[in-house]
Amino acid sequence: MSTQELDVKKAFRAILRHRRIVGAVAAVGLLGGIGAGLLIPPLYSASSLVLLPPPPKVEGQAAPSEQNIDTQVFIANSEPVLKSAGQNVSPVLSVEDVKKRIKVQSATEDVIQIRGQGVSQHQATSLANAVADVYLVFVTTEQKLPGDLGKKTGARVLERATTASGGGLAPHLAIYGLLGLVGGALLGAVAALVIARSDRRLRLRDEIADAIGIPVLASVSSYRAKGVSDWSNLLDRYTPPAVDAWSLRKTLHHLGLDPKENASTSLTVLSFTEDEAALPFGPQLAAYATSIGIATSLVVGNHHEATGVVPGTIVGSGNRVQLDILVVVVDREEPQLNDVLGTTTTVVAVAAGAVTAEELARLAVAADDTDRTIDGIVVMDPDPSDRTIGRVPRSLRRSGSALPTLLTGAAKRRAR
Repeated sequence: MSTQELDVKKAFRAILRHRRIVGAVAAVGLLGGIGAGLLIPPLYSASSLVLLPPPPKVEGQAAPSEQNIDTQVFIANSEPVLKSAGQNVSPVLSVEDVKKRIKVQSATEDVIQIRGQGVSQHQATSLANAVADVYLVFVTTEQKLPGDLGKKTGARVLERATTASGGGLAPHLAIYGLLGLVGGALLGAVAALVIARSDRRLRLRDEIADAIGIPVLASVSSYRAKGVSDWSNLLDRYTPPAVDAWSLRKTLHHLGLDPKENASTSLTVLSFTEDEAALPFGPQLAAYATSIGIATSLVVGNHHEATGVVPGTIVGSGNRVQLDILVVVVDREEPQLNDVLGTTTTVVAVAAGAVTAEELARLAVAADDTDRTIDGIVVMDPDPSDRTIGRVPRSLRRSGSALPTLLTGAAKRRAR
């Protein structure tokens, strides 16, 4: 996969992640376009046609000479014609305004079309007819023009402008609104890319795993608990969706636990302060283990107490505990694990887009200083656009080997 393709996918994920910003800026652009449409009135358009006479015959030639239509278009677009036409309409228009509102082109080899625009039907038809009349004056009388272009030609008005088209307010506002919407969406996308470029938080499973060189064991959707009653409901009634249940079962398999066996083990779940999506993993694992027959005890440590959770208490237990889960919340800047009880296994629970590589590295160093090994990472609420798995070493990914793609991360928990 090329670097350009990766960059495009990363940019798309960034825009999708900040879709609210893009939508807000696009909405502002839409309103701005509609406002501009109200300030700039819609223009009506009217056309008049001028017929040129057949070209005169030249002595000594059997066929008449060709009509130089481009010369006549040039005359009709010349400043003297437009200036005089602007003075013959009401209100009077300057040469610059007439140039913006008049378009002269050849309809055929013998017909000139003069299209005029105005803020009203009357102004549009008057301007188109005024240019046609002034043009006829210049080409049918002995006016002194550059290059002796004022010869008598016998031209006449074939069709005067009588009606004007366009000028509807609704289509006018729709066009300006659409332009504003597209411009706002593009501006919002650029803003999203700028924000994403300055955001150092890790969102993909591969990025999280590469930060400290530890594989991702599972991905689970977080059970959002805001108070004691929510935590109690989690421990008593938690029923994970099938995808989450399989991820939790894989974590238990990694710990070597099987409800058919009597083996026992202990687990420390580390998470960071202000990472509310990662905190429930320990209780979720404990509730699920209990539901499949594994006697489990859950102890919440006293490092940076989490809202709604009583630190240092056993939340649930069985007669003969097979799994002891210790939940510890550490500081992002200075994680301390010196007084944390040792367990058989240690995992880190992080939410996608919640931590940086530096914060994970500081935690890994703190664990190493206390002779504690981090055995894996659990990603909570993975990014929906994440197609990585976090278990393939970077060296193998760079080799270009064909690897399976994870099509989905974790199921979303339905609101109760």
